[in-house]
Amino acid sequence: MSSHYLTFLRIMTYCACCFVVAPAFGQKGKPSDASFYADSIKVNTLIVEGKKLATAFDKKAPDNLLVAISICEGKSHPYFKQQQILGFMAIGPYYLYKGRHDSAAYFYTRLMQTGGGMAIARANLGFGNIADYKSDYETAISKNMLALKYFESIKDTSGMAAASGNIGNSYIRLRQYQKAVGLLTYAVDMFTKKGMKRQAANNMGGLARAYKGLGNTQKELELKLKAFNIFKAEGYKKGMATLGTNLGVFYSNNGQQAEAEKYYKIALSNSWQIGDNGNIGLLYNNLSDFYLKQAKYDAAMLCVDSAWYYSQKSGDRLAQADAMLGKAILLHLQRKHVEAEKYSERYIGIKDSIYTDKMQGKVAEMDVQYQTEKRENRIAFLNVENTNKSLLLKNSMLQNNKNQLQITQQTQALIINRLQLKNKDQILVNERLDAEKKEQNIKSLQKQSRIQKLELNNKALQVKDRNLAISIILIVIIAGALLSYLFYNRYKLKQKALLQAEMLHQQDLLTKAVLDAEEKERQRIAGDLHDGVGQLFSAVKMNLTGIFDRVALSRDEDRFLVEKTLALVDESCKEVRAISHQMMPNMLLRSGIASDIKSFIEKIDAESLKVTLDAKGFTDKLESNVEVVLYRVIQETVNNVIKHAKADKLDIKLTRDATGINAVIADNGVGFNTALKDDFGGIGLKNIATRIEYLKGTIDYFSARNKGTTIKVWVPVM
Repeated sequence: MSSHYLTFLRIMTYCACCFVVAPAFGQKGKPSDASFYADSIKVNTLIVEGKKLATAFDKKAPDNLLVAISICEGKSHPYFKQQQILGFMAIGPYYLYKGRHDSAAYFYTRLMQTGGGMAIARANLGFGNIADYKSDYETAISKNMLALKYFESIKDTSGMAAASGNIGNSYIRLRQYQKAVGLLTYAVDMFTKKGMKRQAANNMGGLARAYKGLGNTQKELELKLKAFNIFKAEGYKKGMATLGTNLGVFYSNNGQQAEAEKYYKIALSNSWQIGDNGNIGLLYNNLSDFYLKQAKYDAAMLCVDSAWYYSQKSGDRLAQADAMLGKAILLHLQRKHVEAEKYSERYIGIKDSIYTDKMQGKVAEMDVQYQTEKRENRIAFLNVENTNKSLLLKNSMLQNNKNQLQITQQTQALIINRLQLKNKDQILVNERLDAEKKEQNIKSLQKQSRIQKLELNNKALQVKDRNLAISIILIVIIAGALLSYLFYNRYKLKQKALLQAEMLHQQDLLTKAVLDAEEKERQRIAGDLHDGVGQLFSAVKMNLTGIFDRVALSRDEDRFLVEKTLALVDESCKEVRAISHQMMPNMLLRSGIASDIKSFIEKIDAESLKVTLDAKGFTDKLESNVEVVLYRVIQETVNNVIKHAKADKLDIKLTRDATGINAVIADNGVGFNTALKDDFGGIGLKNIATRIEYLKGTIDYFSARNKGTTIKVWVPVM
């Protein structure tokens, strides 16, 4: 490639940067340097990706947004300031719905300090939501009213709808349902007109709760189902979690337990996926009532404790109060009345701190003040409108007078025209005499005019040709710049993909090395046990036998002690041999995984734990690593059952098909709460997860208290 061509590419790339970046920055000029352009592209990419992840409540969202905000720090250009504001507006709601209210408040404060009126209004919406989660409805309504006044002043209907919906939801918590209906209906209508389906559905859910408070169950169910279907069509997990909980409560209260359980499961699944601690707390409170109605007191008590735990994480004091009430009821049913009274007092204390007369009075006072200001603004507007109408009438009268004056002037002009016509008759006579002379002059002027037209046409053609050439040059420059940018972007994406592929490859190599090292260490320890400790025990047994044969023992007690000692040594030899074989199964690489697992379970005491094995499709040997890792996973799982499950029956099913290997391990033991599996202190489950991840497989746990445990493993086989 020639140096001239490289120089041309650099110029085209720089021009492309100017064309792409300058409109975004709101400037006529080009960026000052390459780093400015690079930072702007990086910040924009991080903000776009971060907003997408935050909307999906993905835990990677802060990584993108915080890096973008950090890059914008200290930069004076308006573009970076605007991007920083977008970052604050995205990360604040993310932390809010994750229950990290202090972090959300920090970024809303930064948003208020960085931006103008719109940013302050959005920050007030965020502060209002934080206060609502903390059951501080006075602050929630106050902040949202500040935002509402600003949005009304600039006629921003989307902002007005958002603030009205938030105030309506606070009124529901304060049991002022009629006010809530008006505000939420307005929010639903505004968002629907703007085609903002998700926001409209959010407020439909709140409107349904308001109608529930008014006793209109038909309207409540209609709105809840409509909102849920919108969220389902949009794939919005938070909405499905919230409305699923509400529908579960509705059907449970109306005796439709199957429908209730269906929507509770949908809500719980979506809440876990997005980590919505607030909704999980509410959901467990409702599930407690659900199980209480079915007299399943143990399940209800577990749900109450979970509700208290997650409502504390989210900071929802109203949900905490409900959890205390549920706990008190269940303890009364268990005849633990003294302990139940303590929880009843805690429930009353939390409720009293939320619903105070002072708060209700201040909320009413704020509402009256807002309505008064609204009426005063309306009166002022009408006064201005009346003044304008009076001015219009005066202008109309002045215009009429002006028209009459024009008519008089036109009449006078007609008289003057008549006099002028008489004079023109005289002038025509004179003009006829000059006609011949003028005719000669006209012919000469016509010739000059033709010459001038030809000259003008030539100049026009020259200008047209020049403009065409300039246009072609500009098009070529722009096309070259865009083409260079596309080639650069494609190269950058390709390099990024190669880097990611290499990182995944290195991760696989590292995991494989760790597993290989672990297997080698097992083999070494097994060999040491078998060849070292096992041989020593055999020598001890032989020496003891020789000594006892040469020594005459006259007492029965001595002979019994000798026989017992030899039996213990013999048992130790067997135990060392069993451990060494378990750590390094001798048939694994020769007979295949099914045979080795069968050999392993045959060593388990059938009277303590009856184990059955059903293996299908294992006609061909697997890759060595796959067999070893899968064997260790099943071995670790069976050991967990023996140590923790307290089971007397264990079924193992192994199936191999064209896509991979399916393993199902089921016991009838005590079970455990799968939602808390990540909190266990042992490393057994983590080792299993690491091995399955190495094989690119999946593992699922299905368990409940006293219902046994089922583990499903799938591993692909090429």
